[in-house]
Amino acid sequence: MKSKRKFLLVLFGVYCISLFFILFVRKKIEIWHPYWEEVKLCINLVPFRSIRGNVFYIIEGTDRYMIRHSVINLFGNAIMFMPYGFCVPRLFERFRRFGVFLLLSLGVLLSVETIQVLTLRGSFDIDDIILNMLGAIIGFLLSKAGASNNSKL
Repeated sequence: MKSKRKFLLVLFGVYCISLFFILFVRKKIEIWHPYWEEVKLCINLVPFRSIRGNVFYIIEGTDRYMIRHSVINLFGNAIMFMPYGFCVPRLFERFRRFGVFLLLSLGVLLSVETIQVLTLRGSFDIDDIILNMLGAIIGFLLSKAGASNNSKL
């Protein structure tokens, strides 16, 4: 294994562990309703509902907390999966094709959202998947740009 690949593998491992803690551990569980009612309350299957709400708060809002929360939600969800999009195709040759990478990413993100809502550690929000996919795709494109500059591992 080349030293660059080893280094990237270690970084990717640290990233995955950090992501696990951000997505599943750090959130406090507060249950106000029976379990399945609580789960239903934490599901958004309407594309762009949350995104539109966040954009509205950023443009029209006066509450600094909500504006900050909206900026973090929009950009944080995209940025959070950029390292994933960058590392996966560089570390695993089978995911260097865009279609295969997209299928893997969709599976990973659906799993993350499902686990979050079923453990009540977050919500299942289609907009999170959209923003996470955007970040993963940007990371993938950056990886491809780096690879085309003859910096393959």
